[in-house]
Amino acid sequence: MAGTAPDLHVAIIGAGISGIGMGIALRRAGIEDFVLFERADDIGGTWRDNVYPGIGVDVPAQAYQFSFELNPDWSRVFARGAEVKAYVDHCADAYDIRPHIRLGHDVRARTWDEDAHLWRLDVNGDEVTARFVVSAIGPFVAPKDPGIPGVEGFGGTVLRSAGWDRSFDARGQRIAVIGTGASAVQIVPILARHAARLDVYQRTPIWVAPKVDPPTPGVVKALYRRVPGVQRAVHRVAADLVEMGLVGAVVDYQRLKLPSRAVKFVGREVFYRQQVPDAELRARLTPDYDIGCKRPAVSNTYLRSFTRENVELITDPIEQITATGVRTADGVDRDVDAIVLATGFHLAFDPEPFEDRPVHGRDGFDLAALYRERTPGSYESVSLPGLPNHFMIFGPYGWTGGTWHQLVESASAHIVRVVREAGRRGATAVEVRAEAADAWTAMAERKLSHSLWRQGNCATANSYYFDRHGNTAFLRPTSSRRAFRAARTFPLDDYRYETADRPATVPVSH
Repeated sequence: MAGTAPDLHVAIIGAGISGIGMGIALRRAGIEDFVLFERADDIGGTWRDNVYPGIGVDVPAQAYQFSFELNPDWSRVFARGAEVKAYVDHCADAYDIRPHIRLGHDVRARTWDEDAHLWRLDVNGDEVTARFVVSAIGPFVAPKDPGIPGVEGFGGTVLRSAGWDRSFDARGQRIAVIGTGASAVQIVPILARHAARLDVYQRTPIWVAPKVDPPTPGVVKALYRRVPGVQRAVHRVAADLVEMGLVGAVVDYQRLKLPSRAVKFVGREVFYRQQVPDAELRARLTPDYDIGCKRPAVSNTYLRSFTRENVELITDPIEQITATGVRTADGVDRDVDAIVLATGFHLAFDPEPFEDRPVHGRDGFDLAALYRERTPGSYESVSLPGLPNHFMIFGPYGWTGGTWHQLVESASAHIVRVVREAGRRGATAVEVRAEAADAWTAMAERKLSHSLWRQGNCATANSYYFDRHGNTAFLRPTSSRRAFRAARTFPLDDYRYETADRPATVPVSH
């Protein structure tokens, strides 16, 4: 049975930045037998689903792109969402990935067939087999249930940050925004300009920094096109700066504790004071946790929106949604015409996505059960013991560098090496060795034990960086350069290679 030929050599789940990047890596390696299964009717992932007012990147666009496909025409420092979606479309076309994409194909289950050494995928109710599977579903898999009673009975319009109704007109409307995370930081200033009244319900305040966002001059775009080396240098510097801010300050917290405290002081005493003169309002908008415990945001208008007469910040807990509005725990009812749910997402490490779309591996392995029971280790964030021939673009301890593209490039390089090595050895099943995963996870945990998340003041952050077990497996605690180097040099014998009848025994030293 192990010699059974599968329908596909590689099945990629998802056609966002992760899936497109993985497809490009396979094609560049000469591997053409692959398909990207995308459950939606278009590619783009986050940038297809999120079309709410104000949507855009919260890191500089020069950093937010593949190193091998730089766009010289970003309109400004922080690109708008439509531009990013156009960039994803461009990459799919430039590298001829579209013929490999199957839109409207929902992978509802993945089951490892030990006898046949392949994966059996439930795709729209039909079975498709694949030798290898790559999960490219991204970090934010599905919107969370807000957990507020009465949402279904609300008589007005309910909107989500993902899947926004473009026909919605905020002018003259009474609107409630529930949540104050990164999406709300972009949505609130736009709605505040047009709504008759805007109520913003805050559970946890967010650190906001100034946004330096000038348009890109035409002469600079022309320079990038004519001298690509200039843009490559800008890209590297921008990526390094983002990494230093988002990763370095967390991992190197003990060394950078004083600079971090200085940034917090300046933010609170200068920027927040300038944006919100009223001391009582400012106090409610100012976090009491350290910068970096929860992902910060950039905006020149979010904090200032709360000084408008038509905007109210509400920090009382929500008791329920009524037919006409929102009732808080103090018994106050506020009638509204529309409710915006900006209440977060299930992450790739939450069990819920894999209860809806189960992943069953070797010897009874159940991915949902694993995530519910504990924070799992991984090998280079790409592989888990118990899942042969299965890889993740973003696994435990996975966020590499400052931007998603760096992570995708690193993970896809790792995956391509293993798939090619399996072919070289004639192996039909490849599984990371438990001892290799344990050792790598121990390294990550050791480095994170000195991080901001373990040593700083994060108790009140309510951050997705912390999983349901209180652990912080979101970030890879090494630089992006080390991650790229590891992807190209990790010992291939950290995986066990099996043929139809026995483990592969080809000795390799790399």
